Amino acid sequence: MNKVNLVVVIIAYYPEREALLGWSKAVKQGAPVRIWDNTPGGCLFKDEFPTLEFLGTGVNLGVGPALQNLLTYLQHEGLWDKALYWDQDAQWTFESYQWALTLHSQYSAELYSYNNIILGLQSRKASESISPRLSSIRIMMTNGMVFPIQHSVDLLNSFTPYFLECVDYQICYRASLHGWALVTAYGCPGLKHDPTLPSLVWSSGSKFYRKRIYPLGRSQQFLLNLTALAFAALTRRNLPYLRIFLRNILTHIAYRTWFNALWYLRPSGRQPQNLDL
Repeated sequence: MNKVNLVVVIIAYYPEREALLGWSKAVKQGAPVRIWDNTPGGCLFKDEFPTLEFLGTGVNLGVGPALQNLLTYLQHEGLWDKALYWDQDAQWTFESYQWALTLHSQYSAELYSYNNIILGLQSRKASESISPRLSSIRIMMTNGMVFPIQHSVDLLNSFTPYFLECVDYQICYRASLHGWALVTAYGCPGLKHDPTLPSLVWSSGSKFYRKRIYPLGRSQQFLLNLTALAFAALTRRNLPYLRIFLRNILTHIAYRTWFNALWYLRPSGRQPQNLDL
């Protein structure tokens, strides 16, 4: 059985005080946390939370470069084997952290059978058991990724990480090119991915679906970055990832067109939009 030293890492950009309260609570319960602060000039509330360790340069580096710097810092710190990354908007608890530790203990043979692996944690539905369920996958969100620190630094140094949009697509694609395994673990308790982000929610029978709404500026950058990845996959004749990138480009355009149509036809009439969606 392998014992893993796991540290929680977060990239913060103008985080709310409630988020810092949750992180501080997890630290007091025993979860080690390192925060890269992308807030220009530094987070306004950080002095209120002496248990939290903030890193950063005082400027916004974006998610990709900040993650690169954060993992490099952890490598030099030399205390940790793996880093569990959470977005600042994610809701997680100390129980979520403990579950990740238990996962590595119970499934050490499976997880350590790979030379390199990125593990993605997914939340547990009410009907699901708390027992983990592992599944191979080609694309996962950065929120909930567990990185092997030493090898991830080498991986991220092999390309220029995106600033914000499509960082998850880029990491997964680049990892696959280096022969890494991507595995999702379903069943993490206390976890909600990005619950505060604006979304379209609809139902079909007993199933509910949620589609994140992108601000217009981010939507354009998302499409540009994903198109660049699709072209890279095309030049390498990597058909599985080419299909994924093209499908998500078309899906994104379709959902955006659908949302704009719904907004235009809303009962309140065709008034100017107040939100940059």
